[in-house]
Amino acid sequence: MTTKQWIGIEEAAEKYQVSIRRINTWCKRQEITFTEIDHYLMLDENSLLECIERNTQLALTNEEFERRKEKLIRENEENLFILQSLAPLTPMMRLIIKELAGMIQNENRRRMFLFVTLEGNFKKYAEESCQDFFYIRREFQILIRDIQSRIGFLKTYKDEMTYLKAALRLYEMNFGRNLFSKNSLEKESPAAREKKNAIHLLNTPIRDFEFDPRSSRVLGENGVQTLRDLLKITYKYGWNRINKLPNIGPTSLNKLINRLKQLNILDDEEGCYLYKYLDE
Repeated sequence: MTTKQWIGIEEAAEKYQVSIRRINTWCKRQEITFTEIDHYLMLDENSLLECIERNTQLALTNEEFERRKEKLIRENEENLFILQSLAPLTPMMRLIIKELAGMIQNENRRRMFLFVTLEGNFKKYAEESCQDFFYIRREFQILIRDIQSRIGFLKTYKDEMTYLKAALRLYEMNFGRNLFSKNSLEKESPAAREKKNAIHLLNTPIRDFEFDPRSSRVLGENGVQTLRDLLKITYKYGWNRINKLPNIGPTSLNKLINRLKQLNILDDEEGCYLYKYLDE
């Protein structure tokens, strides 16, 4: 165990050629271990040396600073893009948070949930409510687990909507109508029904989707006979890969994508829940 070596603030300033004002700032930021004796600051010399070293490393030239900044941006480009993309969702997320808060009966816990999730600051809430920071953080974790255990209805809703969409797709394709009899719906779970319907849909011939006749012909000539064949290509290489097929340009591709969106096979972002069943 290392024994702390204490040094007065004035002695430290003179010894290490650092202003008293800067040392006070480091103490306020809790970058240095210190104690107060009759309003006089005594510093742990080891922590002071570590702090000086850290801040010396940060004293970079403008060129070095810009170089490191560019490197960090390159390394975190994807995360930065995601954060920027989330900005339009912020108003909706705030509404969802407020809806979830309605599930919390205790007024103090509800206030804590809203403040921390919307402001993102445990420390500020702890100060304003005159409570211990670590106690607040622990209570928040317990509260989140409690909320998670009570929102199973969201998954149930998602499963039901997924099945209904799959049923609609099959109905539009005019096959598999007997799959939706009352008895079959009662026996099968939503996940099992979704899988069965997805496999039927994937095995549907391209001609049944009523694409542009020219596009259907070109797809067939290139070995794309079913929806499964088409989605296997796009899953691996993206939709632009279809542009590379002979006689299919951007206009034909857009018509094909729009038709799949009309059938609820693709979502607005050109994603598809059927991808996970391609190997079934």
